[in-house]
Amino acid sequence: MFTVGYGAPSFVRAYLKYKNTHADYKVSGVGPLIAKTEFMISNKFGVGINASFSQSKISWLDDGYDTVQQSYRKFEFGIKAYEISGTVRGNYHFWKRKNIDSYAGLGIGYGLIHMWSYTFAHTTRFGIVYDFPPPISLECTWGIKYFPLKNLGIFTELGLGKSFILFNKYFIPEALVQAGLTLKL
Repeated sequence: MFTVGYGAPSFVRAYLKYKNTHADYKVSGVGPLIAKTEFMISNKFGVGINASFSQSKISWLDDGYDTVQQSYRKFEFGIKAYEISGTVRGNYHFWKRKNIDSYAGLGIGYGLIHMWSYTFAHTTRFGIVYDFPPPISLECTWGIKYFPLKNLGIFTELGLGKSFILFNKYFIPEALVQAGLTLKL
């Protein structure tokens, strides 16, 4: 099976929006976007590889010198980050019917988080780049797939999809709900 989907909510972006006390800060992003493969080793057990990608941005306006207009004006400043994770996952398919497949899965792997700052100001230097130590990526979900067509279906999963343990100390969950399309070969 091949599966593509989208996960929500992004706790990182939700936290940044909630903790934001400045009206001019904007938080945006996309993801996690999710791609999965699964190979059935028996009627009840499957193994696969999952990958996810997420991008976040926080931006604000601040004064900077415009070399073209020869005056100070507002420029955009910000911080961008992307997260990539990959896990090896096992699924137990405990309830299978003609068009419905319900399962529970566990996965473990690693991730990559890269963060950098930027500005559109002409003369202002605002350059920070940071790569987090590779976090452990975890998954623990319950899902259901419905196949209205023989080999094409939809899925949804609930639980901890694309979660990180960062610095071996902080647990950062993402994607409590996932949904998308499944292709069964």
